[in-house]
Amino acid sequence: MGKIAEFRLGCVAWRLQTGAGVIGVAFLCAAAAVAEPGLAEAQAAAQRAAGGRAAEDAARVARLRRSHWAPVLRAQFLRRDDARDRTGELRGYPLSQQDWIAANTWSVTLTWDFAQLLYAREESQLALAHVHLARVRREAADRAAELWVERRQKRASLAALSGAVRREAKLELLRVTAELDAVTAGLYRELLEREEAELAGEGG
Repeated sequence: MGKIAEFRLGCVAWRLQTGAGVIGVAFLCAAAAVAEPGLAEAQAAAQRAAGGRAAEDAARVARLRRSHWAPVLRAQFLRRDDARDRTGELRGYPLSQQDWIAANTWSVTLTWDFAQLLYAREESQLALAHVHLARVRREAADRAAELWVERRQKRASLAALSGAVRREAKLELLRVTAELDAVTAGLYRELLEREEAELAGEGG
């Protein structure tokens, strides 16, 4: 019985052969395997997906204050004046008009509220929104940490399992990976696709 090593697509394959043909194939992925994200990376991705970046909160306040540099523009039409000078007689002669003047008066006002540049009225509502976003990001990070640890534990337990029990454990691992992928907005997509393909190849 001989053993032949082949390299295909970054994986090492061992084929056990006899004179009649191939008995089985076992694949062990090497350097081409998808690197699994670390705990901090998974938490950061979950926080961004749930509530954006914390640095964006301060930027919103700055944009709000800068918006008050734009003045409030008001325009108002005040009045219209007509002035006519006429000469001539009413009877016997035609009335001749020499001058005609029309004047329109408008009022345009530009107003700045410089107090809003220091503390805008909307900042209190914005601060409450930032508190909510911070809580959402914290909860997302905690959930990502729980799923990350659970995935590590389930993956480590596969080595001691076999048969139907191993298949059920791999299904649970696939479920946890899918949850992590959803929480982190696609960070585990490649790992999820690989585990799903492996499970399908085993008839799971």
